[in-house]
Amino acid sequence: MAQKLQLQKANERNDKILLVEDNSCLREVVYQILTDDYRITEAESGEEAIETLHKKDFDLVITDLNMGQVNGIEVLKKAKALNPETMVIIMTANHDVTYYNEALELDACDYLLKPFKLTELLERVSQCLRKRESTAGKGKSIMHKTGSKDTMVNV
Repeated sequence: MAQKLQLQKANERNDKILLVEDNSCLREVVYQILTDDYRITEAESGEEAIETLHKKDFDLVITDLNMGQVNGIEVLKKAKALNPETMVIIMTANHDVTYYNEALELDACDYLLKPFKLTELLERVSQCLRKRESTAGKGKSIMHKTGSKDTMVNV
């Protein structure tokens, strides 16, 4: 009975996530893994992400670091300027500590190195949303299904 209630609460979540990734294959995989539990909006570039951020509020932005003219750091800056409560996760294959430090200085919630396991992404998303809720005092319940989602993503 308790497990059924927890699953119901997970499915009732209304958290809004903006997913920004220029690699369509990776964007589709991440979308599929998150769409059962969250309301996902996709953007395929930093420019599109910034346009979308001007139109809608998001609880979390998951963005690639290296994309065209507007990179993930610029998306992070704009997300925080528009709504400081928005959490941001930067995803990257770039292991340069300079970007990591800059992202954390700009109040990124997390920095996820590629390749990563999908279960790791789910946990990071959950942690960032819990952090947002605790700072906003909402206290919602979070539960994710991780069964077959323990797959390595290397795109």
